[in-house]
Amino acid sequence: MPVQIIKPRPNPKTAQRVTEVGAALGAMVRAMAPAVQKAGEEMGRSFERLRTQRPA
Repeated sequence: MPVQIIKPRPNPKTAQRVTEVGAALGAMVRAMAPAVQKAGEEMGRSFERLRTQRPA
C-alpha cells in the first residue's frame, strides 16, 4: 500500500517570529558592542602593563 507524503506548508507566523528574534538579537549585539570593545581595550592595556613589569 503506497504511503502519501504530506508536505507541510510553511507557517507565516513562525517566519515572522524568526524575523523578530533575529532583530532582537541584532539589537542586543549592537547594544553590547561598545562595552565589549572597552573591556577588550582595557584587557590589552593590562596585559601590556604586565609584560613591561616582568623582570627580564
